[in-house]
Amino acid sequence: MTAIVEEEVILRSETRDISILVARGDLTITCARYTAGQSVAGPHMHNHHTDAFYVIEGQLTFEIGREREVITVSPDGFVAVPPGVVHSFRVAGNRPARWLTLHAQDGGFAGFMRGVRDGIEVEWDIAPGPIEGGLSARAATISQPPGQRP
Repeated sequence: MTAIVEEEVILRSETRDISILVARGDLTITCARYTAGQSVAGPHMHNHHTDAFYVIEGQLTFEIGREREVITVSPDGFVAVPPGVVHSFRVAGNRPARWLTLHAQDGGFAGFMRGVRDGIEVEWDIAPGPIEGGLSARAATISQPPGQRP
């Protein structure tokens, strides 16, 4: 895969926008905007790559790890979920949210996103979150802006 010179639009609607900003074998970065209250991803985990999030505006609420630790992240907050850690997230509060998602290694994420756009099912490095098990939330990296609880 090669880096994208211009953003590659995956979806544009009144409730959400998703674009690929970078697509390489070692890294894919997307930018997303969802309206308030939307669930973005149910419980899942990745076996071979890290899934990370940088909040630009609004708030995202994550459930992370086998203990399903709940954390809400505000602008300038960052969450990195390594392989083997179950996670899910949604838009928190009554405002839209916009964030970057980083998949390092790509793990097939760029292909998956293009499949969503094109109506094609694409296999990639994702598995449903186990009912019990997986790694602890302590394996994740959570960084909040100054003045907010980590």
